[in-house]
Amino acid sequence: MGIPKFFRWVSERYPMCSQLITEKRVPEFDNLYLDMNGIIHNCTHKDEDNKEISENEAFLAIFKYIEHIFGTIRPKKLFFLAVDGVAPRAKMNQQRSRRFRVAKEAYELYQERLRKGEEVPKEPFDSNCITPGTIFMKKLSKQLKYFINRKVSEDANWKGIDIIFSGHEVPGEGEHKIMEYIRLSKAQPDYEPNLRHCLYGLDADLIMLGLLSHDPHFCLLREEVLFGPLKKKKQELEGQNFYLMHLCLLREYLEMEFQELKNIDDFPYNFEKILDDFILLAFFVGNDFLPNLPKLHINEGALALVFKIYKEVIPKAKGYINNSGVINLEHLTLILEGLEKQEKEDFKVDLENKSCANSKKKGIDEETCLDKKKTLTMTSNQKELFLEMEKFLVQNLKKLDFSPTLSTEDRYFVSKMADDFHVKCEKYTIDNKTYLSIEPYNSSDNEDMNEIGSIITKELDRYKNSIILDNEKSQFDKENDVFEEKWLKWKNSYYVEKLGFSINDTEKLREMTENYIQGLQWVLFYYYRGVCSWSWFYKYHYSPKVSDIKTGLGANLSFDLNSPFKPFEQLMAVLPKQSRKLIPKIFSDLMDDETSPIRDFYPEDFELDMNDKKTSWEAIVKIPFIDEKRLLSAMKVKESLLTDEEKKRNTFGYNLKYSYDKNLDYIYLPFIDIFPIIPHCHCKEEVYKLPEILGVEQLVHGLCKGVNLGNISPAGFPSLNTLPHTGHLDNQRVNVFKSESKNESMMITIQNQLDSDTIENFLKNKIGKKVFVGWPYLHEARVNAVSTEQFRYECLSPSENSDITISKTLNDPVAWKKNSLKLELNYKKYFGLIINTIEAIVHVSMLKGLRTTEDGALEKDYESCNSKNSEYPLQLVLNEVAVEDERYIEKPPLDIKQEYPLGSRGFFLGEYNYGRPLEITAHKNGKIDCWIATQTREPDFGKLIYEKFLKNIHYYPSYVASKMAGLSGLVFSKILSSFYVMVDNKKVDLGLNLKYEAKKIKVLGYSRKTDKGWEYTENAINLAQEYKEKFPDFVHSIQLHLFDDIPLINKLLPDNNYKEKVKEIKNWLKMITEKNNFERAALDVEQLDKLTIQTIEKELDKITQNASLFIPKRINNVPRNAILKPSQCELRLHDQKFSLGDRVIYVHDSGKVPIATKGVVVKTGEKVIDIVFDVPFMSGTTLGGKCSPYRGLSVEAHFVLNLTKRALLVSTKSFTNKKYDNLKSNNRIENPRILPSQPIHSFQKNTHLKSFQPISQSYHYNSEKSSSLNTSSKNNFQSHFQNIPKSSHLIHSQAHIHSTKHIIEKKI
Repeated sequence: MGIPKFFRWVSERYPMCSQLITEKRVPEFDNLYLDMNGIIHNCTHKDEDNKEISENEAFLAIFKYIEHIFGTIRPKKLFFLAVDGVAPRAKMNQQRSRRFRVAKEAYELYQERLRKGEEVPKEPFDSNCITPGTIFMKKLSKQLKYFINRKVSEDANWKGIDIIFSGHEVPGEGEHKIMEYIRLSKAQPDYEPNLRHCLYGLDADLIMLGLLSHDPHFCLLREEVLFGPLKKKKQELEGQNFYLMHLCLLREYLEMEFQELKNIDDFPYNFEKILDDFILLAFFVGNDFLPNLPKLHINEGALALVFKIYKEVIPKAKGYINNSGVINLEHLTLILEGLEKQEKEDFKVDLENKSCANSKKKGIDEETCLDKKKTLTMTSNQKELFLEMEKFLVQNLKKLDFSPTLSTEDRYFVSKMADDFHVKCEKYTIDNKTYLSIEPYNSSDNEDMNEIGSIITKELDRYKNSIILDNEKSQFDKENDVFEEKWLKWKNSYYVEKLGFSINDTEKLREMTENYIQGLQWVLFYYYRGVCSWSWFYKYHYSPKVSDIKTGLGANLSFDLNSPFKPFEQLMAVLPKQSRKLIPKIFSDLMDDETSPIRDFYPEDFELDMNDKKTSWEAIVKIPFIDEKRLLSAMKVKESLLTDEEKKRNTFGYNLKYSYDKNLDYIYLPFIDIFPIIPHCHCKEEVYKLPEILGVEQLVHGLCKGVNLGNISPAGFPSLNTLPHTGHLDNQRVNVFKSESKNESMMITIQNQLDSDTIENFLKNKIGKKVFVGWPYLHEARVNAVSTEQFRYECLSPSENSDITISKTLNDPVAWKKNSLKLELNYKKYFGLIINTIEAIVHVSMLKGLRTTEDGALEKDYESCNSKNSEYPLQLVLNEVAVEDERYIEKPPLDIKQEYPLGSRGFFLGEYNYGRPLEITAHKNGKIDCWIATQTREPDFGKLIYEKFLKNIHYYPSYVASKMAGLSGLVFSKILSSFYVMVDNKKVDLGLNLKYEAKKIKVLGYSRKTDKGWEYTENAINLAQEYKEKFPDFVHSIQLHLFDDIPLINKLLPDNNYKEKVKEIKNWLKMITEKNNFERAALDVEQLDKLTIQTIEKELDKITQNASLFIPKRINNVPRNAILKPSQCELRLHDQKFSLGDRVIYVHDSGKVPIATKGVVVKTGEKVIDIVFDVPFMSGTTLGGKCSPYRGLSVEAHFVLNLTKRALLVSTKSFTNKKYDNLKSNNRIENPRILPSQPIHSFQKNTHLKSFQPISQSYHYNSEKSSSLNTSSKNNFQSHFQNIPKSSHLIHSQAHIHSTKHIIEKKI
């Protein structure tokens, strides 16, 4: 969990740190790390229908999630999967609290549903099983090993990298196992300083872990989060938005956060040290091991406050508080003193507010109360000090020094005056004498100066009207004595109520504060060095008051390493009684047996203390802490009664390393029968040892030597330093993740202002040429046009290598100015970016990638030039970058033998056998000979079914539809779209939302837009009729106010009960939306309905069942462009067009779909299409309930070849080998190398429906002497195949024959 609400705080304060992942917008990464527990929890939750999912479904969902993330990032060197193992004792306290609370809430919800008579599962899924040592985690570990073996053997992108799997058997939290690997790798002499890391995980403390690595090219990957009340409907994984948080940008933002420390004399400024201090400061507001300090809540400005104090006091220390994981207690004291001062100020404000509230109860009005608060008392000496301050302010003096002989009381008075009059008060020392110096703050903002001037005038009047008191004991001293008395009483009540001891019990207070200081050091060691003690933990539910922490500065900060709990010991330490089934019975009986010595560890009822928090997950769970000695002693007695399986499960395991080895070829049997065998496993598994170091002094702190930052960072890693800018904190209500921030954000002001000469130069040199846009996430684009308020300059012949013809046309100045202002506001609102006045807008076509020419060269492929092209202010456009992305550099063609080596495979693009798999056998005169797997041509059933679908659904033009609904055209149009009315000064949408004109979105099955305008189905017309019948008066009133932009509700519903009527309409609209499950799509998207998709599935099943064996044919003299290699998909298939019913084949050798699997298009889109495939497969989905399980998937269009519309068809003069054509049918599949027509490892639906005979997991290595399985293995497989349909037998037969060593040419 980390620091609660920290991710939101970072995102709002530093708005541009997160980047939405879109096609071609992902940097290249070397290493990808998965903190697996977030994925496991996501995939074991209930489905969209709130139904429990089975274990096997959960495993499949986990596989799909891993596959999706891997396919998104595509690491080049390493893939590290880390599952939480046994945690340090300090973490177990939080785990124990969370699990007890969740179990309590689940039981209460279960009882409530029973009382309501709702259906409840007999054995609901217990999420506490996601704890090391449970049977579920043992099964998951085995399934993940199977999954890794399969992907390494079959997926091209998994073959060239190392995969490290750290399962639940390996002690340590997942994210810390990952960081240990990074930390130890960084300490090796051959470490690459510009290594690019991507870490997936949901915990906010991953931000801290990434920052303290001091590797700047570090990104965090996570799903989109929506702040505020917005909730996203659960959707298919393919439709889920993912974001990258770039820590390189966060580092630059933090450097601006602390920029004032740069120019302080005698302060050894070092940003890497400040970064370390930032991490320690953040721990004060909470972490997984220590409770947050009282009143320091991150959503109430705690971090901003801590930063403010840090900036004020750290220059005095002339050093830092966190020395690479070691606390400097002397410097920490200064921070604690600043926090103590703030704690007193907050208490004082609370007292005054409470006094005001009490006064109001007694009848004293608020104004009188405020006047009383404002009334000042001062001594005669202080009056003189005020007069000096007044002279300083009135005469606008630059500096005012006060005598070093001032008393403590007068020094406080001067400091208070400085705050009230908004001037700077600083101390300086000369000849061991301390002076107070007053100076004005610098401000260039006229509005701020005017506001401050008004405040100063009011404060001067208040000070002039002060009361002079010169008694023996000053009023200040009296008030201070009263305050101190109340202050101590307030603190004492906290300790008595929360912790059960008085503040006067100095021994207990010292023990507590020392334990807290130990905790700060333990956490820092844990983050910077790893576990320093497995047994240490914080022994209290609450933290001490800030002002008391310094009492514990004498704590012993030495730790004993000890050893981690065994898995069952952790289960007994963290699980509640409700989860007893997850623990071996001999141990779980200890939870409630009356004679058990540890029965008190497992209370059924306990207090949840909200402790100033608002949500239950933030509450303090008041359960007893585990006594380690009592627990282990009680378990030791029964340990010998464990079964052999349980004893094995109660031990630790090792990290495992997996890699592709072409010399290995064995059969891998799955742990459970629903998953297919891996008939040709090429995955090597070995125990992996982490890099070694001689001692902690070998660890590298700070940046590595040779790291590239800022402008010269690796391609794809953004930097603010690519443009001149300044930064300042301001509350501009920046919109982050669809919610306006209520706190300050770091606003970036671009200094790249352009003059007329710069614009003229750009027009001459860059139109039609490449530039880089999207600052700070720079991406290549080609300039199509430049527009100013007066003119538009457009490129008529865009090319990097040809002469440019530019047209100049007049612009509409009003429309242009409106558009430019909109751009300015959007940058400010969504990015915290102030770009100032736009003088010119650049219109560009974005670089899509590379494309292959007919001769095999790679050239850049830009978006076509049209009105939808992106536009950017010229001041945010860069002419060049220091490091270009190597993935998009044009290259000449490779030699045909190099690009198409012997034995490589692909797909044929000739007239006959288009899309059939092939294998290359020879090169002759610049052309290729190959074997092609031919098959009987199948009927074009998809198109026939689509045509039938079109006949069954009819769209009516808007004017016809409105008449059918009995409404005027305008009323019909209004209620079918978003229809806003003004209710109590708020806009309320009372429309059906079946069309979105501005967003160019329709609702599938209800509306569409053609060249003739909007059209609607009977479904939409019926809803309009129902609206009219339900609320006739309201609809009639709309007719009377057709031309009101946003009508007032009082006009439409003049009755006094309009609020009830609006509520009734909104409830009906909500019910309609939930009932019909409207699916919104872009105007160019088409989709088949569920019934039609089911018909297509039946036809596919017939084809699969009756599939003929493929016939190998040899074709000679094939030109290179008639062969599609799987690796060329993204280069050659981006211009295909798809229609509903088109037949396609998956031609990519990586991803979720087995290569060569066929399917039918059931939903079109610009970049992604929905396909129902011929056979189920492990990563398949239901396409939102429209097809059978594991049968459909949303696929990027360039991963499939359209067999219906043959966009890549190449004319070839080929001939087949007649001798081979005449081979008998029983020899037709003897070619050992050709890809089958169906995927080798299909995931058959039938395997879910029927059980198999149990098969023990085994490995069978093929040798040169044996080309088939041994007899016992064959018998096992035969029994395994008994319940698999015919087509699957064919596929596995092909897989078996694939391992033989026959050479076809020898038979000819």
